[in-house]
Amino acid sequence: MNTYSWYSQLIKPTWAPPSWLFGPVWTVLYAIITVSFGTVFYKVFTKEIPWVVALPFVLNLIFNFAFTPIQFGLKNNLLASIDILLVVGTLI
Repeated sequence: MNTYSWYSQLIKPTWAPPSWLFGPVWTVLYAIITVSFGTVFYKVFTKEIPWVVALPFVLNLIFNFAFTPIQFGLKNNLLASIDILLVVGTLI
């Protein structure tokens, strides 16, 4: 079963956005992430802020990049949910 058919067969809430919207939205989000994280990492490398401040940003990137292979590659909703919780944890 390909990813599109698998995703379209999932039971989703009525407020779930259409699947075609994910690409454009995540493109904009990753552009924002790049600018904000770039600023943090620049400040770390110029010693304006300590490295420990950037650690949640690094973990956030790892967890964000891991989501797509977990959700759509492994098609494992439980692991994807755990990954989302880890992403949220890095934001807090």
